[in-house]
Amino acid sequence: MDLKILIVDDEAAPRDILVNYLPFGELGIQSVKAAGDGESALAEVPNFLPDIIISDIKMPRLNGIELAKRVRGLLPECKFIFLSGYPDKEYLKDAIKLKAASFVEKPIDLEEITETLREVIKECREQAPPDPRLLFFRETAETDRPLNDAVYKLSNEDLTSLSSNILAKNRQEAMLLLHRIMNGLTVCEGTEPAYIRQMFCQLVTPFLTAAKDRHITEFLEKGDYLLYEAPYTAYLSELKTLLYDTCSEFFRLLEAERYDAVESVNLYLKEHFADPELNVQKIAAALGFTHTYLCMLYKKNSGITINQQLTAIRIRHARTILPHTELKLYEVANQVGYSDSRYFAKVFLKETGLTPKEYRERHRHEA
Repeated sequence: MDLKILIVDDEAAPRDILVNYLPFGELGIQSVKAAGDGESALAEVPNFLPDIIISDIKMPRLNGIELAKRVRGLLPECKFIFLSGYPDKEYLKDAIKLKAASFVEKPIDLEEITETLREVIKECREQAPPDPRLLFFRETAETDRPLNDAVYKLSNEDLTSLSSNILAKNRQEAMLLLHRIMNGLTVCEGTEPAYIRQMFCQLVTPFLTAAKDRHITEFLEKGDYLLYEAPYTAYLSELKTLLYDTCSEFFRLLEAERYDAVESVNLYLKEHFADPELNVQKIAAALGFTHTYLCMLYKKNSGITINQQLTAIRIRHARTILPHTELKLYEVANQVGYSDSRYFAKVFLKETGLTPKEYRERHRHEA
């Protein structure tokens, strides 16, 4: 914890002694400023934000007690050590009311004020909230060794590689990449938790994008949780587990979705084959897929195209109608989704080797 000390005295000699001869390095203090009176000190406070103020109590323009009252309005936890060559009970009484850390009489005794400062510094450190990085990285407020200062930065190359592996359905490569990223992050304790939470969102976004393209609804339902709730978990170890689980869940659902898509298309075709306006774009929109992805997915897992399956269903229904009805050819065509009877006849001949008329005659006699 880097504590800041502001020294305030309208006399140059005691001010210089405090600035130049107190063992700030030994005490672990790295930031020290000085001011020549209360007004100047008050002007420094908003930007410097001191943790401890060592101030002469009796100064022109703004004395130490008034300075403390004004500073406490801005920094309630700031500690005050008052210096005074005047054993004035009223000043002492006011200092007690302000809960000053200590009251030291002039002339300055460096050993006395050093010991006083040591005690105040100890109190500051004990009262300070634990470093959020310590809790985030090590899950404890206590440590036998300081955090290192290494900072991790997620590269655009890694993000691009993750997206590519997801797109190519390379489950193992995607998981190995995530492990490499998180292992690198674990040893970079100088990285701010806020950046890591943002990084988590960057890493889950490619999974959500792919799930949207593939219409993996069950995964998309977790989108708000992954982007707005999960990143605020208390510890890095929990974020790592969430990230690995997200990857595993996405690929598990992706595998299941490959086969569900074929079943969904077949069911939709069975219910809507009679629609003459039916096409792949309409089917994809109804099922929530992009039509190019649905076509690829369907053929990969069924061995035929969606249009081939639609044609097969339509011709199969035409074959059941033709032998048992005297409907005109265009009426049969309309019932199975063809608005053009000539085109229907052409497709029927190609699929069965017979014209609709020939098929009717042959199978009517068989019936």
